[in-house]
Amino acid sequence: MRDRLITLRTKYALGAYEYCKEVCIAPGVRPYSHPVIRLNTNLSTDTALLACYIHEQMHWYGTWYSHEHTDKWRGVWTALEYRYPDPPVGHDEGADTRASTHLHLIVNWLEIEALSSLIGAEAARAHVAQLRYYRWIYASVIRDWQALGELYASHQLVPILPAHEMSPEDLALAARLAEA
Repeated sequence: MRDRLITLRTKYALGAYEYCKEVCIAPGVRPYSHPVIRLNTNLSTDTALLACYIHEQMHWYGTWYSHEHTDKWRGVWTALEYRYPDPPVGHDEGADTRASTHLHLIVNWLEIEALSSLIGAEAARAHVAQLRYYRWIYASVIRDWQALGELYASHQLVPILPAHEMSPEDLALAARLAEA
């Protein structure tokens, strides 16, 4: 898995999306973003590995944004709560909590946006459409792609600020264990 990730890092220009440089790869772990990115060894395709890696990096980006632009973050959050007042909770359709499901409407949109820039929008959407987790979240993100993109742009969450344009202070905000 490590060698595959290194190969993907050379095949694609991932530097723009690498807010965290530390990655722990272990069998059976649940992928997670903080304090270091954790990946498991069950990612059978390069697209799955790339998407999972980018997904966890987008958590870092969202954490940075939420602390750097707290008022705008709250505006995005309020709009998502209004648009999706009763999202599903549960790993197959939603995330573990209502708040986490709302958070993943942001993270998963960013993931698809970044992944699309690397492998193309059609391949990125095809990949997430076949996943067995976050199904409602991914389906909602794809269905509401334009409206969510407009919401995120209006709050300056996008375009995604490349990691190499962030200061050490910005990256320290991204490393915080939770969004604002």
